[in-house]
Parts: sequence; structure tokens; C-alpha cells
Amino acid sequence: MNPMKNTLLLLWMCGGLLSVEVVSAQKSVNDSVLNRTVVVENQYNPEVMDAFKINVLPDVEEPAVAKQEIDYAMQGRTLRQWKLEPMAAMLPESVQDKASRGYVRAAYGNLNNADVKGSYLWNVSSRDELGVMASMYGRNGSLPHLTDPDTWKSRFYRTDISLGYRHDFSKVSLALGGSFASQVFNYMPSWKNTPDYVAGTDRQHYTLGEGFVRISSDGKELPVEFALQAGFGSFKRKYEIYGLGSGSENTVHASGYMAGSVSLSQQVGIGFVMDNMIYDKSLFLKNFTLLQVNPYYTLKNEGLALRIGAHVDFQAGNDGGIKAAPDVKLDYTFASSYTLFVHLTGGAVLNDFRRANDVSPYWMQYGQLQTSYTPFDASVGLKASPADGLGFKLQGGYRITKNELFVLPGLDDDCSLLYASLAQEKAKVAYGGASVSYAYLDWIDFTLSGDYYAWDVPEGMDGLLLLKPQYAVGFSARGKVYDNLHIMLDYRYEGRKDIASFGKADPVNSLSVGAEYELFRRVNVFARLDNLLDKDYLTEAGYPEQGFRFMAGLSCRF
Repeated sequence: MNPMKNTLLLLWMCGGLLSVEVVSAQKSVNDSVLNRTVVVENQYNPEVMDAFKINVLPDVEEPAVAKQEIDYAMQGRTLRQWKLEPMAAMLPESVQDKASRGYVRAAYGNLNNADVKGSYLWNVSSRDELGVMASMYGRNGSLPHLTDPDTWKSRFYRTDISLGYRHDFSKVSLALGGSFASQVFNYMPSWKNTPDYVAGTDRQHYTLGEGFVRISSDGKELPVEFALQAGFGSFKRKYEIYGLGSGSENTVHASGYMAGSVSLSQQVGIGFVMDNMIYDKSLFLKNFTLLQVNPYYTLKNEGLALRIGAHVDFQAGNDGGIKAAPDVKLDYTFASSYTLFVHLTGGAVLNDFRRANDVSPYWMQYGQLQTSYTPFDASVGLKASPADGLGFKLQGGYRITKNELFVLPGLDDDCSLLYASLAQEKAKVAYGGASVSYAYLDWIDFTLSGDYYAWDVPEGMDGLLLLKPQYAVGFSARGKVYDNLHIMLDYRYEGRKDIASFGKADPVNSLSVGAEYELFRRVNVFARLDNLLDKDYLTEAGYPEQGFRFMAGLSCRF
């Protein structure tokens, strides 16, 4: 990466930041007709132990286009949207008749990359269930500097602990639990880090905590299905973020739904989510409340799945008001293995500290983030499985979002640290993509996909698209060499938009290979080589990717 080119670009980006609204790239989630299921983790403990993100609304099931006799993991789930996630587990085993109760994993690599996790689900009795989870991941090593030829000594570690309990009554279930996370890291210093600039620590420490209680119907015995959840969460920053300061964001959260069947194939219901945001006075941010209501009607039969509903969002404070968006989905399955779908959706997305941290832990913002609102996101496509193990998908769509989140790598003239600046602006994007996948038992499994994005932002704001993907091509494969030994390959290339007079950011160019071997039943050793091409580029989080790295470890299910 050219330091002088980056310096000019960073200064331009930060000078223009003040002219836009004060946050992450939304991109369509790759979907596979094969609907692979990750089984390497304890299925009762999600990776991100965030109770507020656990969906208490009824599942929206898409029609299956083909039944797969064997359903096994292809890749591990990432903990975060940014690129410093823990090592991806690669266990290729078939789904077992009885899921394991416990899971432990430990891996270590160069740059002091570490990834440790343990979880256990304890059946206290036939009606009582207790789940615990603890994890730690991070690294401590040198990364490329954005504007200086010297490297930057980077440090990042996150620890999560969670506990959940559930009791089943005759017709309802009661659940309660909580989680705690500690996230410590350092920022990249500016090449202008001199005594003339604002002094301050390059360290940061986030603490996240929450607790919840939930009651829900159990099974189909009651005439009305329901789930109600309430909880409290806190996100605290120990050290000041430039332009915002230090302090905590507290959330009083409630969510739930009620649904009843009109007939065997028809159902009506309503769901809601309410977040009351409360800030420390030192942050000079406005408290506000966001209420999201989702009434809907569904019809399902052998070949048709129809959902007709609406998202009605009311916000009090922080540029509040009432907004509405459609929630319409039509999935039609024909010839037993082809599904045509037309979706028209939208709604509000809360841009709280937790989401900003998901976008980039190095985030900095000027003022208060606004709630992102999508009046509509229209998509149409076809997915099919014309032969056993073979699947493909074609999709295209168009989305409009007010207060879309963008990440800008940059610094302020008065700041001695490099932050990932968050900005907001209205954005439109036309997108399209295709994927093909094939799996044969656990011998071979591969997916090839491609996506294209045509972004449109107000005139003069093209710089916001610096880290947005313009197109992406990905290929992943896993195969069995012989019994108990599997190898994998994963490659992704993301091209970025050419910004007039400033060029374009280096593309994402990532190649990974790995292997896994089952030493004993449920005990596996694995190794993985990431960024095999040793490319330097900025992730969507606005910070540089690690260079070539490897990790090796052991996992066990019990």
C-alpha cells in the first residue's frame, strides 16, 4: 500500500466527514439450497451470546427444494462481521442422532493468535436445562501501518461468559440468563503523533453486560402461540473515543409475538421489539425509544409459502417519527425441486453501540447515530436442486436505505490516533448474484458464488463507498483425503469502487487452506493457513488485515 496515497486519501476523507451525517456495509447473505448446518459447536449456545439478538419471533421457514440425507458443517460461524474472527472450525462429520452436550476448543498461532471456547448444556431434570459458555479470542502482533512504513504493534482480546436457564411447565417455558463480555485493544497511532496533537491513551476497554427473562408457549397445545422477553443491557467504554468521549449506553429491551392459526395452512400474528436507549450525561447524546411492530398473515401449503405483513416503526426522540415498510414474501415451489421467490421487505435497524462495535471495534463517530431505515428492499430469484447434492441460486434486487452506515478509514486533524470513522448517508444499491454448490456425502463439498453491487449515493459523497464491495467472487471446498482426514480451501476476492481523483482501495484478496484429522471419536486436531497470499488490504472495519498467519489446535465434543 502506498503511504503517500493513503495519507492524501485519509486527509480528504476526514475533511469531508464533517459534511455528512454521522456508521456498516449491508450485503446480502449467501444462501445455499443445501441448507448446511454447523454441528461443530454446541447447538444450544450461539457464538454471539447476545440475548437481545436472540430471535423470539416465529421462524419464517422457506420451502425446501430438496431433502439431504446427510447434513454437515462446511465452515465455522464467525463471531463478528469484521475480519479478525477466531479460527474457523472444520469438522466434517455427519449430524448425529443425539447432539453432544459439551464442546471445547483451543487453538494458537503466529502473531499470538489465540482462540479458546468451552460450552456445556446440562439437563438438570426432564424439565430443567442449564447452559454455560465461555470463550476468548484475539491476537498480539505486528500489522501493516496505514500511513507509515513501519508496522504497528496491534493487540486485541475479547472474553465472553454467559449463563442460561430454562424450565418447562406443562404448556409454557420460562427462560432467564445473562452474559458478560470484556474487550481490550489498542488503536493505531497517527503518523502525526507529536506533542502538538491531542494527548490520550491508545488503549480501549469495552465491557458489555446484559440479563433477560423470557416466557413462551411450548408446543401446539395452546390456541395461541406466544413469546415475551424483557431485559437490560449495558455497553461501557473506559477510555474516551475522539469526538464522543467515554461513558455507557444502557438499554431496556422488550420483544415478543403472538400468533394464532386460522386453519391448518393459515396463520395471523403480530410481533414487536422495543428498545429504550439511555445514555450517560457525559456523552451528550439524546435518550430515545424505538418501537417496531410487525403484523402479518401467512399461508403455507405443499408448494406455496406466502407472507403478507408490514413493518411499522415508531421512534420517540433522536429524529423520531412513524415509518412503515412492507413485509411480503412469496415462495413458489414447482417440479419438486425448483423454488421461485419474490420478496419485498424493509424496516428500521437500531444503530446502537453494540452494532457499531459489530461493524468495527475501532469506530469513532461525530455526534449521535441515526436509526437506519429501509423503505423497501425488493428481490427476486430462483433456487433449485435439480440433482442429488447439486444446488444453484440466482438472485437480483434493489434496496434504498436512509442513514446507511459507512466506514471511513481516517483521522482528524486534531487526533493522534487512527479510528474507523462511522458516517451515514442515504444510499441506493442494485445487487445481483449467483451461486452453485455440490456435495457428495462427506467426500466432496464445494460452493462457487459471485455477487455484484451498484451503489448510488448523493453527488460528492462517492468517498463513502471506499470500502464497500463493488463485486465479489468466492470459492470454498472441502474434501476427504481418506478416512478421518479432510482438507479445505477457501478463496474470496472483493473488488472496490474507483473513487474519482483518489483511486480505489486495495481489493480483498484472501486465500485460506486447512486440514482436520479425527484422532479419536469426537476428538479432532486441525490446522489452518490464512491470507496465504500475504496481501495487505483494509477490511470493511477500516483497519488492516493481518498478513500470512496460521493456527493449529484441538477440539472435543462430549
